[in-house]
Amino acid sequence: MADLQVHLEGDGVWKDLLSKQEGQIIHVTSGMEVAALSGGMTSGRPSVAFRLDLPDGRVVVSEVSMRLFLIAADMFRARYGREM
Repeated sequence: MADLQVHLEGDGVWKDLLSKQEGQIIHVTSGMEVAALSGGMTSGRPSVAFRLDLPDGRVVVSEVSMRLFLIAADMFRARYGREM
């Protein structure tokens, strides 16, 4: 089962990052892609995959169910829709 935590107020939410050493955090601002996978879940349901190209050439791929992704999008829209 894919897991997704949603933080509607994300400023300062990852306090553990403050204790990380230089080089332990890679802040990616480009080379990001998102893709819908029509049968990405083992159930055959759709999923959403995120790709992050790291500066050292490695690639991170993270996947979540389409259902959870859309729930998160609805939550963000409800919180920030008027401010966009």
